[in-house]
Amino acid sequence: AARIGWSVIQNAKLAPNDSVITTQDPFETGSVGAKLARRSGIPLHVQLHTDIGTPFFKRNFLNRIRLVMAKRVFKGAKAIRTVSERTRSSLPADVRAKTSVLPVFIDLDEVKKASVVADLRAKYPEFKKIALMASRITAEKDMGTALRAFAAALRKIPDAGLVIGGAGPKLDELKALASRLGIAERVMFEPWADHDTLTSYMKTCDAFVLSSLFEGYGMALLEAHASGATIVSTDVGIAPLLADSRAIVPPRSPEALAEAVVLALSGEAHNKPYQYPYPSKAAYLAAHAKDIERALL
Repeated sequence: AARIGWSVIQNAKLAPNDSVITTQDPFETGSVGAKLARRSGIPLHVQLHTDIGTPFFKRNFLNRIRLVMAKRVFKGAKAIRTVSERTRSSLPADVRAKTSVLPVFIDLDEVKKASVVADLRAKYPEFKKIALMASRITAEKDMGTALRAFAAALRKIPDAGLVIGGAGPKLDELKALASRLGIAERVMFEPWADHDTLTSYMKTCDAFVLSSLFEGYGMALLEAHASGATIVSTDVGIAPLLADSRAIVPPRSPEALAEAVVLALSGEAHNKPYQYPYPSKAAYLAAHAKDIERALL
């Protein structure tokens, strides 16, 4: 990657006074960007899309190596961009001083105007209330905790159902857990869906549930919020800005999550109003360009 990057710099005749190297993370790609910046003199702009301040991030051995990489990359960066204030506030003071907050772009008008092409209520009429989860099925999403929470919630709302959409290495393990908990008939697994289908799922469920151990931002939460689904989430990303405080719970707490799911499905928990900062994609791109240009100052 460094060799390819150096070739691009040479072929395009990029210069330190008119160019910026930006990397999507401060880890593997950040290390490549830092190497190119040192060699070329072109200033480095680093983006951070995940919450590296949470202790859950550090439990993974590879992530602990990445934290060492990030420390070195941040030191050589002229400007840093995070996607939430939560992530920025977890950084050391010297790093935070050159860090901005620039949320990711989501076309919420498109989400709100989208027609329903896949109706969960029609597909699962046996469920009087529907909770939806949709994400990569990986360890950091901690969907096992959500299944245990839903099993407890069914004691109070026995006619509810949980629909899980997505794919990932933990899928078979999750299906086996649903069987062991005795809730396989109340939990339906849907394959990875395109954006239109997923938006339809969000528009036709009662609650959208996120059980992640950490999130940098939470695009799915914001899309679910725009779709009208009641948000239930662990205290990650921008979740506290979107949902009733009673629907925000600590990670790895099935009891608290079960209570929040019951509140949401029974209509007792509600979303907070939220003002998304960008009225259009053009406005976002302008803000993004301006943020990258900070590295030239």
